[in-house]
This record gives sequence, C-alpha cells and structure tokens, in this order.
Amino acid sequence: MSQVYDSLSVPQGFQAAGTYSGLCSSRVKLDVAMIVSRRDCSIVTATSSGLMTQVGKVLLLHNGTALPEGQRGHEISQEVCLAAGKCLDEAPDDVTLVASGAKGKYFRPSLLIHSLKTLTAGLGTDSQPVEAVLDNQGDVTAYEVALAGSHGPCSLSGIAADGTADSDGLCVIMTDAQAGSAAIEGALAQAKAAVDTEDFTFIVMANGMAGSGPCSSDELAAAMEQLLNKLGFQHKLKACS
Repeated sequence: MSQVYDSLSVPQGFQAAGTYSGLCSSRVKLDVAMIVSRRDCSIVTATSSGLMTQVGKVLLLHNGTALPEGQRGHEISQEVCLAAGKCLDEAPDDVTLVASGAKGKYFRPSLLIHSLKTLTAGLGTDSQPVEAVLDNQGDVTAYEVALAGSHGPCSLSGIAADGTADSDGLCVIMTDAQAGSAAIEGALAQAKAAVDTEDFTFIVMANGMAGSGPCSSDELAAAMEQLLNKLGFQHKLKACS
C-alpha cells in the first residue's frame, strides 16, 4: 500500500523539497531533503550522541545512511556543504548536513551533490514532499500548531517518522518564531522530559520570520509538547509514589 502524505504547512520564510539520490541503492526511495530559510535561522540537531547547533539558511537531510565517524565524515560534510553553497549562492557555513540511518555503510557524497540541482528546482513546488523523504515504511505524520505568547502569532510545523532496526526515528520541526539555539535547546529538554522521544533524532529550525519578539524557552516548550502529541508521541508514564 502506498503512503498518502498530508500537505505540510511550512511556516513563513521556509521552502522545502525532496528527491532521491540513489545513495541507498534505490531508484524509488526518496532519501534527501532540502529546507531553505529566507533569512538566517537557528538550527539545532539532537541525536542519541549529543547536540549540534548552527546558525545558517540551509538544511540538507539524508535519510538512509549515516555519515562515517571521525575525519572522513567531517570531510564529506565539508564537500557537500561547499557544493550546496555554490548551487544556492550561499556560504558553505550557512549549510547544515544531517545524515541519519544505517551506520558503517559506504557513503558516496557525489550522489548527494548530483541531487542538488533537482532539490533547488523543487523548492516551494511541493512536487516531492519532505514527508516522503522521512518515510521508513512506517507511520509518518505532519502537523502544525500555533505558538501562543506575548511575542505575537507564530506557528510550529513538524514531521515525524518511525525508525527502523538500523536507524532512529526522525522528527523535523520548523517555526517562524524568533528563538536562539539556547532557547531551542531548553525547550527540547523540557518537551523530551514530558514526552517519550527515545530513539528519535530531532532537528529544530527557527527563523523569526513572523516578525515578533523573541519567545521564551517555556513558551516554545509548551508548543513543542503540544505538537509532539499531535504527531503521535506519548506522554511519559510517571512513577508511582
């Protein structure tokens, strides 16, 4: 049975596209997505091995094969980000590459680089939804919630997909609220303390395009917890006293 994807509502200032690179030895599996912000945004990636924070405009997300560890992984990331920067006329430091999936497999950066023109051409067209890239032949959900607070109207959009025996699940969250890396990290910590997010990689992007003042970590955490519940995450069970 083919998966039918809901239409993801992308917050202000973001464009997204997906395609297949062939890196996962598949001619039908969409495995690479590009999300571009019109202005610099905070990008926080939380995995089982730790946090990575960056300020930039472009996220490249490959789902299927993890980057090699150590120096080789760093070299691949630099090569792909340099190529993406040239394709989009952005600085390489404005590009973040996240590669999630099975570890220990041969990683060919040239295949990701060859997919960049297709991704760039597809930005904003919704021809290949990002949800399809995250799909691991399990549940894939997309939802949007309002971010309440004194800073003005903002929204949070998210996509979540189950993991596999070889890789963690994935959850990508975008918001047009103004939030720095520290606020996002704090909000993620609060939301993950309340919601069962074990074995999931999280990527959160905030670009401030709503034009409102900065939102607090608590406000962002409340909206994030609501979004995660809508995406199918369950509240953690509290220990009996």
